[in-house]
Amino acid sequence: MTRIGILGGSMQGIVCGHRILDILPDADLHLIHEPAEMGLIGEGPGIFANWPLAPGHWVSGLGEQAPDETSTAVRRSWLEKAMATSLSFRGCTIHLRTRITDHEEDGNVSFVGAGPLGEGTIRFDRTMDALDREPSSVWEGGVFFPTEKKNIENSGNRSDGSVEVWWRETPPITPTWIQRMSWAGEDPKSSLLDDINEGILAADRLVDTIIQ
Repeated sequence: MTRIGILGGSMQGIVCGHRILDILPDADLHLIHEPAEMGLIGEGPGIFANWPLAPGHWVSGLGEQAPDETSTAVRRSWLEKAMATSLSFRGCTIHLRTRITDHEEDGNVSFVGAGPLGEGTIRFDRTMDALDREPSSVWEGGVFFPTEKKNIENSGNRSDGSVEVWWRETPPITPTWIQRMSWAGEDPKSSLLDDINEGILAADRLVDTIIQ
């Protein structure tokens, strides 16, 4: 059995895990995540052009946050949570509150913060780095309930009737915000789909090194 380690619980990492299990269902898959919870911590862009973005068995259920035919955005943190839950159901071992201290080329990953001893090393046959990087562009975002329909750049409509919008300098509108957030990335309109596609490509490249 091939032991595979995904380093980081980003959307790319979660997607990579699902894709790996689709191709190698018997893989001994591990995901190492420093925060104490998958998803629901922080918020990133959830704007999309077409739904669904991923196979149904990758998502455990979004409840009231599930997009409908009018939606152009989803609460991303809930989507990440639902996809991580499904990944766990599929057999992936998720190591929460685990900080990676060293990652060697031979597959040894050292960590602190989890397990009965609080530190240790796991030997993997293959690893995929999905740790968040700090892009140069920083965006501000907000969620509000509109009083009238208006076309706003870098925005999307959620199924609960709220609107998610992102900007770099000055807010395009001044509503009563129900949530404010910051995000570092390149383009909030394509971020979600880009991360999913990158996770799929990373998984395909990793699997190719195993089956060759």
